[in-house]
Amino acid sequence: MIIHESLIELNMQSKYKAEIIETLAQKAKSLGRICDVARFTQAVFAREVLFPTAIGYGIAIPHGKCSDVEVPFIAFARSQEEFVWDSRSEHGVKLIFLIGVPEEQASDLHLKILANISRGLMNDSYRERLEQAGDVCEVMRIFEEMGL
Repeated sequence: MIIHESLIELNMQSKYKAEIIETLAQKAKSLGRICDVARFTQAVFAREVLFPTAIGYGIAIPHGKCSDVEVPFIAFARSQEEFVWDSRSEHGVKLIFLIGVPEEQASDLHLKILANISRGLMNDSYRERLEQAGDVCEVMRIFEEMGL
């Protein structure tokens, strides 16, 4: 399964992109999804330099394609308050989806995951439910409905 309960953080306290990405990457490492947090986060930050991943609607989707990803994953964090994800973007963020895919699967899988997340989150109902979900099980049900 591409998402796992232990990859979900419903009360992210940090308002710093680097700290959030690092926290979620550590969760992925502890689950055996990545073997080297530093190299993976370096790939994610390299992508962030090219173009901010805050897409509007309170959402950011940082992602990395890296040989240090052993099993594709989506990690999710929710902040109680909206904050600035990137100074180059006006979009505030509350919902963060970190995607990790192995480099050799990057083209097809990476785009499929981004498309599924984006398509689902265009639906106001999914976004609102994710913002209000009371526990991880509820979030997992929403992700299943979204096809993740």
